[in-house]
Amino acid sequence: MAKTRKCVKSVVDPKPRYKAGHILHYYLSLTSYTTPSLPQFSVTAYVDGREYGRYNSETRRCQAFHPSLNSLSDHLEQLTKYAQTFEVFQRNKMNFLMDYFNKTYGYGNIHVFQRKFACELHDDGTIDGYEEFAMDNQEIVTLDRKRSVFVPVTKEAFSMMMLWNKDYCDANNHKSYMENECIQHLKLYLPLIEKDLNKKVHPSVKISDSVPDGGLRLRCLVYGFYPRDVEVKWVKNGRDEVYPEESPQILPNPDGTFQIRVSVEVTPEEGDRYSCHVDHGSLDNTLVIPYVTFPFLSVICKCFYFLNSLHPEPKDRNISHIAIPPIVVALLLAVVLGIFIHRRRSGILHFFFYSIECTVEVDNENLLW
Repeated sequence: MAKTRKCVKSVVDPKPRYKAGHILHYYLSLTSYTTPSLPQFSVTAYVDGREYGRYNSETRRCQAFHPSLNSLSDHLEQLTKYAQTFEVFQRNKMNFLMDYFNKTYGYGNIHVFQRKFACELHDDGTIDGYEEFAMDNQEIVTLDRKRSVFVPVTKEAFSMMMLWNKDYCDANNHKSYMENECIQHLKLYLPLIEKDLNKKVHPSVKISDSVPDGGLRLRCLVYGFYPRDVEVKWVKNGRDEVYPEESPQILPNPDGTFQIRVSVEVTPEEGDRYSCHVDHGSLDNTLVIPYVTFPFLSVICKCFYFLNSLHPEPKDRNISHIAIPPIVVALLLAVVLGIFIHRRRSGILHFFFYSIECTVEVDNENLLW
């Protein structure tokens, strides 16, 4: 039986809830052992999700990836000296974590120390930021900017926090850098890359569905948009937001744009209407894409739900137990095939497939179906 998440009553806001602005990210990676294909230490800088600079242990120089940033020669030289010193401190942090978590050194035992650092300047002048530390892809420590203290994320990291805050990371210094130097750097870069950053690309939206175990899974894929900030959500009957089981992530595309997929599981009820709502800086108004289906899909969902309730899953899971008799499955397939043939003969095959997968392109504020 499919897991369902109840809708929480919330009036849909006409405006997006995110704060527009600009963000400077630094992604650091340090490995415990040198590999031929990967620098042992690297720092990559992003502005609004686009890569604009890099430093690594092989070149030992800060490189700008936008022509206009090369005019900041003195600034790049300063950053190079800082990064070379910074590399030493990060190795000390990694060695401490390796010893604390009893990680094995040597060839064949490669471990990765990661750090994310960001400062964000909103259009209203307010400042945000965050800092996270991870070991072997597991986040262990994060900065609480409001309290000016590093806090553990895992139970294992709890007992090391006194040493971490005392000998390896001064939270006040990190907060100060985030709110001052980092913001100053962001303000320095923005006029030089403003034309590139101000480019706005409308999102494309693709809606699809599937029928897992008697429920209905709805997916809303929003892709090809720029800048990065976006809000995507499923709404039931125009008012009730349906929350996903997992928090969706905004991912980069190779062309510099972004994508996000929001999936929810619902139990079909007659008369319910679902729609995907998209808010983005390139849109004047919220983009509302309705999910369109046909009654036969809801009937099939309910049939599977009912039949599975008559045949609960056995505790001993093995291939000899079948929840639904094969004859019933065959009958359901025959019904679907009959509807398929009927709709094909009726000349509306396009709408049959539209109920399974819908693609919407946004261009010049017009919807092209």
